[in-house]
Amino acid sequence: MQLALVDHQVRAVLHTIVALALTIAGIAILVYRLGEPTQQLIYHSVSSSLLVSVIATGAALLAYVSRIQRWHSVGPRLLGALVIAASVDGILGSYLDSFDTRIHSAIYLGFIGVGAWLVARPKSTVLMRLQLAYGVVLVIAALVLLLLHYALDEPFVARHPTGSLIACIVLLLAGVALINLGVDSNRVPRAVAPMTTAIASVGLVAVLVVSVAMFHSEMSGLRAQGQQAADSLNANRRLAGIATITMLERMANRWQSYPFEKHDALMREDIAGLLQDVEFIESFILLTSAGQPVWEIAESENVSYQHLIFADKTLQPRLQEFPEPLQLLVPAPEYTQEGAMLLIRQPVRFQEADGYSPWYSLVTVIDVPTMLAAQVAQTDSPIMTYTEVSYAYLMNKYGEWVTTDELERIREQAIFLHGDALNTPYSAGTPIVAYLIDLSDMQAMANLQVLVAIAGIGLVMLVSLTIERNRTLMSQGRQLKFQAEHDALTGLFNRTTIERHLNERFNQSRQLTVMFIDLDGFTLINDSLGLQVGDRLLQLLSQRLENVVGGRAQLARFGGDEFLLVAEHLHHDTDAVNALTQRILSAVAQPYRIMQHKIYLTASIGVAHQTNDQYAPLELVQRADMAMHQAKRLGHNHVQVYQDSMSFQFKSSAAMRSSLQEAIEKQQLRLHYQPIVRCNDLQVVGYEALLRWEREPGKFVSPSEFIPLAEMTGQIIPLSEWVFRQAFMDAVEFQKEGPRKISVNLSTLHFNRSEFADHLEQTLVETGCKPEWIELELTESILMENTDYAIAVLKRLREQKFSIALDDFGTGFSSLSYLKRLPMDKVKIDRSFIQGIRTHKSDRVLVSSVIKIAQSLDFAVVAEGVETPQQAEFVTELGCNYMQGYYFGRPVAKEDL
Repeated sequence: MQLALVDHQVRAVLHTIVALALTIAGIAILVYRLGEPTQQLIYHSVSSSLLVSVIATGAALLAYVSRIQRWHSVGPRLLGALVIAASVDGILGSYLDSFDTRIHSAIYLGFIGVGAWLVARPKSTVLMRLQLAYGVVLVIAALVLLLLHYALDEPFVARHPTGSLIACIVLLLAGVALINLGVDSNRVPRAVAPMTTAIASVGLVAVLVVSVAMFHSEMSGLRAQGQQAADSLNANRRLAGIATITMLERMANRWQSYPFEKHDALMREDIAGLLQDVEFIESFILLTSAGQPVWEIAESENVSYQHLIFADKTLQPRLQEFPEPLQLLVPAPEYTQEGAMLLIRQPVRFQEADGYSPWYSLVTVIDVPTMLAAQVAQTDSPIMTYTEVSYAYLMNKYGEWVTTDELERIREQAIFLHGDALNTPYSAGTPIVAYLIDLSDMQAMANLQVLVAIAGIGLVMLVSLTIERNRTLMSQGRQLKFQAEHDALTGLFNRTTIERHLNERFNQSRQLTVMFIDLDGFTLINDSLGLQVGDRLLQLLSQRLENVVGGRAQLARFGGDEFLLVAEHLHHDTDAVNALTQRILSAVAQPYRIMQHKIYLTASIGVAHQTNDQYAPLELVQRADMAMHQAKRLGHNHVQVYQDSMSFQFKSSAAMRSSLQEAIEKQQLRLHYQPIVRCNDLQVVGYEALLRWEREPGKFVSPSEFIPLAEMTGQIIPLSEWVFRQAFMDAVEFQKEGPRKISVNLSTLHFNRSEFADHLEQTLVETGCKPEWIELELTESILMENTDYAIAVLKRLREQKFSIALDDFGTGFSSLSYLKRLPMDKVKIDRSFIQGIRTHKSDRVLVSSVIKIAQSLDFAVVAEGVETPQQAEFVTELGCNYMQGYYFGRPVAKEDL
C-alpha cells in the first residue's frame, strides 16, 4: 500500500512538473520572441506555431488535474484541438511568423499525435496501451536526437541549434506526459498541493529566465561579433578603394597636363609602371565618349578584358553615363568566375595641338581578390561577411564570388548576424552582411544551455517531490499521531492518551474526578444485531457524550463499551457531579435509529474523586471501575460514587480468587453428599454431590460465595471437571452398597463448551463409572441461553443413559413451556415452595400442579428442602416421587454417611 502511494505521488509530481515546464517554457519563449526588439532570426530559435503547441499541451496536462470539474473534463479536449491546429500551421509554413525557423515537420507530427490523444482521452485498456506505446516512441526519438546533437554538434530539426534542442526537449516532455498518463489507466495523477505547485512554478520560471538570459547574452555576443566583422570589412574596403582611386585620379590628372608631343610616351610609361608595381591592376582600357574601345594595355599581352565591358549587357546603360567623378562597375560573376573584377571608369582628356581633346573614359580593371589579399588575412572564422553587389550576387570578404551551392547553404543553414552598408565617396549603400556559417560553437553553447535547463528542471522536480513527500509524511505523521492518541472507531481519546493525561494532571491538580461509564447489555446487541450495528451505536453514543461533556472534561473510550471521563474541580460540587452524570444517562437513554433498528440503551457510571491516600493515577481509575461494578450490582442504569467499603469487597474477592485457585491446584476441595429418598418407603436411592471448600479447619466457604466467583473468573471449568471426576469415582464406591444414583450439578459455562459431552465420556472411561449411575442436574438458565443447543446435548447424554433432572423448578419464568420438549427424567421442585407448603395455599397449589403435570409427562418429581415430618408427609400425599432435605440428612463427606 505504501509503495502504491509513493508511486502515485511520484506520478503526480512528474505530471505537474512536466505540465508546468511545457506551459512556462512556451510562454517565456513566446514572450521573449514577441518582445525582443531586433526581431532577427538569431534571437528566434523556434516558431510561434511550435510554441503555441507546447503551451496548449502543458495547459491541457494541467487541466487534467484541475479542481474545476467542468474544465477537468472539457479543457484537455479544447487545448488538444489547439495543439493540432498550431502544429498543422507549422507544417504549412507557420503563418504566425515573419521568417522560417525551419522546424522539421516530424516535430509537428509528433505534437499532432499528442493533441489527438488529448482530444480522445482514451479510457479503454487497449487505447491506453497504444497511448503508452506512442509516448515511448516519442521519448526514444527525442533521446536519439539529443544524443546526436551532443555527438555531432549539429542541429537536426531546426536551423537554430538552440531551437533544435528545444524542439527535442519539448517532444521528450510530451512523450513523458503520455507515458505517465498511460501507466495506470484507472487513475489520472492527482493534483499536488498548491504550495508545491507554486514553488515548482517559481523554480521553473527562475530556470527559464536564467536559460533565456544565457541565450540572449550568447546571441547578443554573436551579433556583436557579426557587427565587428562587418565594420572591419567596411573599413578595409573603404581603405583599399580610396587608396586605389586616389592613385588613379592622380594618374589621370597627370595625363591631362602632359604636353601633346610627349603624351603617349609618358602615359604608356605610367601604365607600365602601375602594371608592374600594382599587382591587382590587370588592364587599362580607353573608351571614347560613345563607349567604343580605343586601346587596351593589359598586364599580359595575350589577355583582353574588353569582354567584361561589352559582354555584360547590364553595364551598357551605365557606359552611356558620364563618369563624374568616376564610376565603379562590377561585371556579373559568370564573366569573372575566377574572382570578382572591379572596373573603375573615370573621365580623362588629353592635350592636343589646338587645345584639349574630347572626353574619354579610362577603365581600370582590378582583380579584387588580389587587391584584398594584402588587407584581409585568411582566417578560419565561423562568421563570414559578404558584400551584396548588383543583381543580388554575394562577394565574400576575400573578393571571391559566392557559388550557387554556397549561396543555397547560406540561405538554408547560416544565421544572419548583422547588416551594414559600404559607403565611400564614390559609392553609397552597398550592403554588407555578416552570417554565422559554422554553427558548431553555437551548438556547443546550446548544448550547455539546455543541460543547464534540464538540470534546473530536474532540480525543481526533486525539490517538488521532496516537498510533496515531506507534506505527505507530515500529514501521515499527524494522522499517525491522531491514530495513536485516538480511538479508531469513535474518534475519542484512547486509553493510552487518557492515562497519559491523567498522569500529567494527577500531581498538578490534585482535584481530579474520574467517571467510569459502562453500557448495560451491550454484548447482547452485538450478538443479536451484529458488530456493524454495535460499532455504529458506539459512534453515535460518542457524539452524544462529546456534546454533553464539551470542553469541561477529557473523554476517552477506555475499551469495548467502556468510556472514561476525567474532570477537574468537582470534588466538593456534588450537584455538578449529579447534573453531569444525569445528563450522560439521559443522553445514553435516548433511542438510537440504526438501519431498520430502534435501540434503547442504558449505562452504569462509577465516580471516584482524587484523595490524598492515592499514590498512582490508575488507583483513581480502579476506584471508578469498582464504583461502576457496584452500580451494575444495584440494578444497572445507575450512578455510584466510590466508597472505601467497595475496595474492601473487591480486595476480598481478589483474595478469594487466589485462594480458590490454590485450593484447586492443591485439591483442597471436597464433595459432600446429601441423601435422596423414595417417598413411599423412605429408602435412600441416591445422593446429590455438593461441593465444599474448607478454607481453614472447620471453616467452610459458602458455595454462594465462591461458585459465582468461579463462574466470573472461568475457574469453574477446572472446578467442574474435578467435581465430575470425583463424583464418578465415588459413584463406583457407592454401588458396593447397592444401586445408587449420584446427582451432579452442571455449570452453565461448562455445559456450553463444545467438548462437554466428550469430556464426560472420557471421564467415565477413566473412572470405570457407568452413565446410568449418574444423574445430571441443570438449571433453567442453561435452557434459556441456547435452548436448541441444550436440547441437542441433553438428547445425546440420555442416549448414553445419563439421567437428566431439572433443578430449582419453578423459580424461572418459562420452564413449563420446555417440559414437553426437554429430554429429561426428573423435575426438582425448589425448596422455596416446599418451605411454605403448610402456610401458603399458592405454594400448595403450585406444587400439586407441577407434580400432576410432570407425572403426566412421565417425569419423576423430587421435592427439595424437606426439613420437617409434616413437609415430608404432605409432599408424599401430593404424589411426589422423591424427597431430600435436612430432615433426611445434611450434606456430609462420603466416609461420614
